[in-house]
Amino acid sequence: MTERPPLRTVRAGVFTSVCASVSVGGHSLSSGHGVPLGGLIVGSALVYAVAWAVTGRERGLGAIAGWMAWSQSALHLVYTTAQSAGGHHGSYDEALAAASGSGGMLAVHAAAGAVCAWWLRQGEAALFAYLRLVAVALLPLLALATVSPSPPRPRTTGSAAPPRGRETVLYLRHSLVLRGPPAFC
Repeated sequence: MTERPPLRTVRAGVFTSVCASVSVGGHSLSSGHGVPLGGLIVGSALVYAVAWAVTGRERGLGAIAGWMAWSQSALHLVYTTAQSAGGHHGSYDEALAAASGSGGMLAVHAAAGAVCAWWLRQGEAALFAYLRLVAVALLPLLALATVSPSPPRPRTTGSAAPPRGRETVLYLRHSLVLRGPPAFC
């Protein structure tokens, strides 16, 4: 099921807020230092851009977990770089070494990503189930709104039957038939 841009924007925003907030909390606790606001903004913008690009349709748990793993890794790198720019790790080279070699922090990011992916998949399934339910509930109403009663036909007297080979076809009142079989005279 595909969706319109307003709902797509909201879904990307939810994914970004869950991913960034869990990631910044875990990263700050693991490193012992807060993440600067600039790092949070850059990381959130990056994750939002990718999330908006991939939320065109409903995704399964595997796809969500994959994107969550990617986003957690990207946020880990952005947060570590932002912390090094803020003077918490010493130099930029030390920050990159810490970002690539900190197994405990990467494990925390991976665990947070797995939990968030499961949680987001539950929300995704509930949202699309609701949208399908609304579509099924509104379909009969839409069908009733588009069907209009045909105008009454004048009564004919006698045995005036339509010519053979012709069938009476009811068209919607707003349709225009431009082609058809040749008329039998």
